[in-house]
Amino acid sequence: MIKEQLIKDISFLKVKEKVLIFSALVVLAAYLPTVIHSQPVTGSLVNMSLILAVFLLGPLEAVLLALIPSFFALTSGLLPLPLLPMVPFIIIGNMILICVYHYLGRKNFFLAIAAASFCKFLFIYASLNLFVSFSPGGKQMVPLASMMSWTQFLTAVSGGILAYSVLLFVKKINNHPKR
Repeated sequence: MIKEQLIKDISFLKVKEKVLIFSALVVLAAYLPTVIHSQPVTGSLVNMSLILAVFLLGPLEAVLLALIPSFFALTSGLLPLPLLPMVPFIIIGNMILICVYHYLGRKNFFLAIAAASFCKFLFIYASLNLFVSFSPGGKQMVPLASMMSWTQFLTAVSGGILAYSVLLFVKKINNHPKR
């Protein structure tokens, strides 16, 4: 019910407004990891931008956006260098978040966020465990593994909640009487 109302409220967006929104989300996703060196904060905001991109722009645009944050997190030092081999798995995890949310989001926003967050976490955590098991230097990554475990789930859920808050704010502004 809320999602349908929000979709109706944002359906007025024109192509140039969508381009501006996409550009703002790209800047947010690329810039945040370089200035905020806190995974819970940066992860939540990046996940928020991915959910907003799915909702406001579509899944393809969100997938394009998902390619950006991991590389900036790595170059800024937020993601430790030993986790470099995890970058493709983080990107795929973000794409899983996008796809699951896109598919389930039509039914229930919060169920979609919970399921998408769990699927992302499960994929990244399983990938890390496989990498640690099969990589000669993988055991040295175990202390860094916390970044790839429940933190992924929590930042995805909090990003979904932030996205929902932003969408409610957009709805409120759109419904505010013009003076």
